[in-house]
Amino acid sequence: MGAFRSVRMKLLVAAPLVVVFVVVVLLALRPPSESPTKRVSGQTSLTNTHTALPASPTYHPLRVTPPQTAVERAANAIIAQNQNPGSFTSSRAARFPGAATSAVFPPIDMADSSLPSMYALAFTQELLDVDFASATRRELLAWASYNNAPNTLANIPATANLKILPGSLAARPALLPTKTQWATMAASRTRWHVSGLVISVSPIWTQMLSTGWQPVDPLMVMYDVSGTLTVTTSSRAPVVESIFFALTLGGASWHPGYGAVAVNNWTVN
Repeated sequence: MGAFRSVRMKLLVAAPLVVVFVVVVLLALRPPSESPTKRVSGQTSLTNTHTALPASPTYHPLRVTPPQTAVERAANAIIAQNQNPGSFTSSRAARFPGAATSAVFPPIDMADSSLPSMYALAFTQELLDVDFASATRRELLAWASYNNAPNTLANIPATANLKILPGSLAARPALLPTKTQWATMAASRTRWHVSGLVISVSPIWTQMLSTGWQPVDPLMVMYDVSGTLTVTTSSRAPVVESIFFALTLGGASWHPGYGAVAVNNWTVN
């Protein structure tokens, strides 16, 4: 009996943290103030440089049915009670490009997609090593759609669940520059380069699992990511910044192995 009380106390502490994660992800699905559009005249057409995928994936990530223990039922009930149907409706209207890869944002190597920490490292490096003059915002969002993993902590429509990751990149505080910011950075030949990455399992995730709760996505894991972002332009000395964000992984929507559910809590110091 004492052991069950201990588990229940952990659940009461950890479950709200996962609810916070769910709410953040759902907020990320709201349509951004500036929707991605086609490149401006004079730039190479995306259709000439990318590998597009069908409108819906033919691959289906693995799902499991956890034992319906008291802990499992209680945690799932808390999560369900905190869902926001309004966010689901607005997410359908979010206009992000379909899943695609390109020369500047290629697929992550399959060898790096089989282990969560390796995928998290490869994903972060490709996400934050950007030459804004040679890549477009639309290409990055299409690559994010390709790397998307569904959020299994909330009852989200399938079409919206294919846009979880690009939605999180555009949600404030946004990692992704707006269209106007991207154009300005391209004109000044700005580049981002990430280094010194430290990736560790989030204490929130560890606490939740310690209660005995299990996700239906066996690949799901939450990481804390920190590192150094060096920003260079053609007209001034490089600027070195410390970065942090929360990265949630899961079974990818479009291919075997890991994908990314969401990038949250983007912080630059």
